[in-house]
Amino acid sequence: MPVSVSPWRSAIAALALAAPLLTVAPASATEGGVAPVWDRTANGERYVALGDSFVAGPGLPGTRDAGCGRSEVNLPSLLAAQLDVASFTDASCSAARTTHLWTHQQANDTRNPPQLAALGPDTTLVTLGPMGGNDVDVPGLAWTCVSVGCSQLPVEPLYAAIDELAPVYRSAIAEVRRRAPRAQILAIGYGVFVPDRSCDRLGQATPADLSHLQGVVDRLSDTIRTVAADEDVTFVDLRAMAGWDEHSACADPADQWIRGLEALEDGGAPLHPSALGMSAMATHVLKTIRPSETASPTEAEPAPPTEAESAPATAGPSAPPVVTPAPATPGPTTPTPAPTTRPRTATPPPPSSAQRVTAAAKSLRVRAQCVGPRQQRRVRLSVSGGHGLVTRATFRIGKRPIATDRRAPFATTRRESALRRAKVRGRVLAAVTLRHGAVVRTTTVSTRLPGCLR
Repeated sequence: MPVSVSPWRSAIAALALAAPLLTVAPASATEGGVAPVWDRTANGERYVALGDSFVAGPGLPGTRDAGCGRSEVNLPSLLAAQLDVASFTDASCSAARTTHLWTHQQANDTRNPPQLAALGPDTTLVTLGPMGGNDVDVPGLAWTCVSVGCSQLPVEPLYAAIDELAPVYRSAIAEVRRRAPRAQILAIGYGVFVPDRSCDRLGQATPADLSHLQGVVDRLSDTIRTVAADEDVTFVDLRAMAGWDEHSACADPADQWIRGLEALEDGGAPLHPSALGMSAMATHVLKTIRPSETASPTEAEPAPPTEAESAPATAGPSAPPVVTPAPATPGPTTPTPAPTTRPRTATPPPPSSAQRVTAAAKSLRVRAQCVGPRQQRRVRLSVSGGHGLVTRATFRIGKRPIATDRRAPFATTRRESALRRAKVRGRVLAAVTLRHGAVVRTTTVSTRLPGCLR
């Protein structure tokens, strides 16, 4: 379909600016590593995220720094909140190449340290990647594909450059194991950048151009998968998520997992995940870490766990039956049976904001834990779940207000002795506010007092 010159050309300019993936002022960090986003207790999961802009989330709401474009609603942040980790450090960075695992992203600038410097002996969970797209200039290739076409370009040099990253990935895994010997490692591949059909939101790209671009991205993901298998590391294949076609850049902007070229009010760099896409990807990664707790009927839309989902997994839905007509009885008067076609299954419409908020509310949990040695024991109250839609949590014990938290991981800690002096009684309650689009809802979840207060 021909596209008018001005809309896509201005969008191409935006993509050209985004091609370096927002390399502006470097992010601040603690000496030797990136400052943790939060570190609220000495006990529990300690999570470090490494990767490039595909997980950092440049342009999305709540940017934590001007240099790396790390968003408060990126994949690592949503995953950390869902897991309710004790400590979370986001070392992902836009424009990062694999060399920036070991070197400063801005030369000789200690405020933007090597990503691997965020790891330590107490790290228990590491998401590694995706990474490598900037090594082979996928942003530059994408710009070429949507502006003048790329299907005529030879693919062999790109594939050879990607293959050369395999030993780099191996070295990265070895270095993570050396620095964080107790950590579970998840190697994450790239998702589906572009659909197999063209549309106005993808400029001048033809289906052949889009196939060329996705083929390069797939080669990167396949290389990561092969190395992960050889190194006995869990690989998370974001391409396995059902729903990429319905949530591509050609979909309505409110339903896109990956942005097209248009500038949108809720942010997101061109050809990068939207906030909705980050939420869907975080849920997919969570299923790898806690499969029994996050099983859902479909991966196209994150769904809350139910009692039925604790049952063993069964085979996926079978294909619609093909009805074969019985052969006609020979004879001149026997009519020829009409051809029978396979029934078509209509693609369901995407869930509304109200449906998403309702599903997210059903996944909420509140926890109350006693942490630390007896002489310094503290009580930690936290909220998990919510599919990344939580904006605020207000905690109470019985009728006594405790605290309100407006930032992930939506938790608060109080001294046990102070709570005992206050003679708190009753259940632990959390009034949790969720938002998607214009829909805002507050729901209350509860749990028992922790053992040290009973």
